[in-house]
Amino acid sequence: MEYIFSQSGSAGLYQGMEKKRSSLSIFFSWAAGQELENHVAWVGISIMLMAAVISPIAISIVLLNGASFNLIMATMAALALVVTSNLAAMSTKYTIPILLLATLMDLGIVIASFIIR
Repeated sequence: MEYIFSQSGSAGLYQGMEKKRSSLSIFFSWAAGQELENHVAWVGISIMLMAAVISPIAISIVLLNGASFNLIMATMAALALVVTSNLAAMSTKYTIPILLLATLMDLGIVIASFIIR
């Protein structure tokens, strides 16, 4: 008794696996790509955004919720983080994530000011 096995026509074709990039690696490669075209713009945006918008709002909310010295110092540290990274002329590969980190720090400080009274 003989058996004949047949396979579909796609046998033997190799389908390569695609590398899936995480959203974090896509963000970091985008930030590195901003270096050539928009470095000066990102320096201006980050310093003005932190020094004129985010930090004053965060410090005002902390002051309205009891003026905790530790929270005010943490807000100033977030501002100093952004300013020093930009004054050190670091690449946008580092300054854009530092800006986002400092913004998240200020958001956490504002939330903490409502809890710590």
